[in-house]
Amino acid sequence: MSSFILKLIAIVAMAFDHIGAKIFPSELWLRAIGRITMPIMAFQAATGYRKTKNISKYLLRLGIFALISEPFYYLLFEHHSNVIITIFLGVASLYTADLIENATKIKWCRIFSYTVFAYIAHLLQSDWSFTGVFLIIAFYHANGDKLKNLLYPLPVYAVYMMTFLGKGESYFRLNLVQLFGLCALPLIFFANGKKGPNAKYLFYIFYPLHMVLIYILLQI
Repeated sequence: MSSFILKLIAIVAMAFDHIGAKIFPSELWLRAIGRITMPIMAFQAATGYRKTKNISKYLLRLGIFALISEPFYYLLFEHHSNVIITIFLGVASLYTADLIENATKIKWCRIFSYTVFAYIAHLLQSDWSFTGVFLIIAFYHANGDKLKNLLYPLPVYAVYMMTFLGKGESYFRLNLVQLFGLCALPLIFFANGKKGPNAKYLFYIFYPLHMVLIYILLQI
């Protein structure tokens, strides 16, 4: 399964998710389908970080499209910050961690970078928040190993679900739909490492565009 196919699956699932959130809020199956988007995009971001020849340009591209998408995200959801901000923070945490490790030669110092950027995502209440940042970190440290790609995201999901325990059993059960994100892991397992058709800007363009279309549908 090429990177292009994974991106297509992710954006279609995201469209289902947001249609379910805004147009058919009682249809939880639409939200469940949408849960596979973030793990796929986290995997793509970690892979992109490892393979990119210019990390600064990669971060700049993420930052620009995060800013472009923010008014469209607020238009539709009226709160929080969009998911590209989360992806930006996840990639930035890896880049900063590499800089710290190279400067200090102390590997555990990476934890400082990871914690800071995850906390920033939490403060900004970005889509998927600290969980999205930690998923990117998990896939990065899996380093392309298929078995690790299946295993490393599991503790992230465990911590994520534990955050709902303190809010009551009924709230926890309501958020069990988040576990459908684990269905993305078999898809990622079959990633073949090939790029496929050149579609670097597919997600960046589709993301704000589909929110505008859903907003128009809501007005109609």
